[in-house]
Amino acid sequence: MRLALITPWVVVPPMIGGLQIRFYQLQCLLAHLAGAQGLAVWDLREGGPVSLEEPPLSDPRRPELAAFGPPHGMRALGLRLRHLWPGYVAPSLASQRRRLLDWLAQQQATHVVLVHPYASELAPVLKRRGLHVFIDCHNVESELALQLAELAGSPREAEEARLRHLVFRRRERRCFPAADEVWLPSEEDVHRQRQVCGSGAGLRLRVVPNALDLRQYEPPPMPEAAGADVAVEESLDIVYPAEFGYGPNVEAAALLSERILPAVRRHCPRARLVLVGRDRYGLVACLRREPEVVVTDTVPDVRPYLARAAVVPVPLRHGSGTRYKILEALALARAVVTTPRGAEGLALRDGEHVLIRELEDFGEAIVTLLRDRRLACQLGRNGRLLVEERYSWEALAPLLRAALEGRGETSGQSGAC
Repeated sequence: MRLALITPWVVVPPMIGGLQIRFYQLQCLLAHLAGAQGLAVWDLREGGPVSLEEPPLSDPRRPELAAFGPPHGMRALGLRLRHLWPGYVAPSLASQRRRLLDWLAQQQATHVVLVHPYASELAPVLKRRGLHVFIDCHNVESELALQLAELAGSPREAEEARLRHLVFRRRERRCFPAADEVWLPSEEDVHRQRQVCGSGAGLRLRVVPNALDLRQYEPPPMPEAAGADVAVEESLDIVYPAEFGYGPNVEAAALLSERILPAVRRHCPRARLVLVGRDRYGLVACLRREPEVVVTDTVPDVRPYLARAAVVPVPLRHGSGTRYKILEALALARAVVTTPRGAEGLALRDGEHVLIRELEDFGEAIVTLLRDRRLACQLGRNGRLLVEERYSWEALAPLLRAALEGRGETSGQSGAC
């Protein structure tokens, strides 16, 4: 097996947001599975092959590769009228498609992993060349685009999201059936993807969960482990880590700041909300009210903030995929409160690993955890054990190997959806 990965960009830590963590998970685990032959990597942003041993220097000021360049004017009208305008499927590949295909031939690749929606248009042509093709998805992108249209801050932004939905839906319906397998983070996403593509599409869908390299997540000492002679500073930080260029995260930050935190502070006046993460459009900067609401913007590493958190709230009402922010918090043995939508796709049990609450009960749950540190610590311990068992790289590597070797059931084989 000669393995190749077509990725939007090679990720070098520190990472910002779940999308980058998924890319990093993919490139590291595939490199491990490729063995002595090594993983061949084409970086779409660089426009050519790269080495994981000497990856391109990351520049936080450099824009990320866009999966969809929104058209305007008559071109947008044409796409809206036709619903299937083929010129807007993958503008990022227009200048490098031929070189990329020649490179795959030179590498003698037998198995290729494509990241959707950036490179999934290659699936049909690669299958015609006799390659084994796998498409990795962080979300059900076409469905997510519709949700983002509802959260849009302007009519133009909403229209761009609806156009993105049309393009991604077309890509998923045309290209996914050509792949050997399509990988999605959860069973819920498998079900949604099958609804998008239709039950007769012959899709082979497999759950490839989000996971973490637990060597990078060492839980801080529990208060009871510090010993009677060691003073442990009590934190009342409510920490929400996120990429704040993403609509559902902005909505969650506003809910925490404007509705949930005031209710919490009535019972715990020293509690403060810490919004940690890149705010490239300034969408959460307006929420800053120090000392009770801290907005950090980009930080070198979110883990120190999470490690200090008394509670990690995830009050999501929209989105798909599974939440790395929950996995990171649990890996650091932090107490998490989330919504049913936030917990979706993860094997979380209410009261054992996290507290799952509707938004109207969020403040009460946070207060409970701030006051009952024994419960918070127990949830954190149980959460860490769950991540070790089901959402670690060690747990995921055998599943990926089975997928690449065509072993194990996919939903297309079992009929489950």
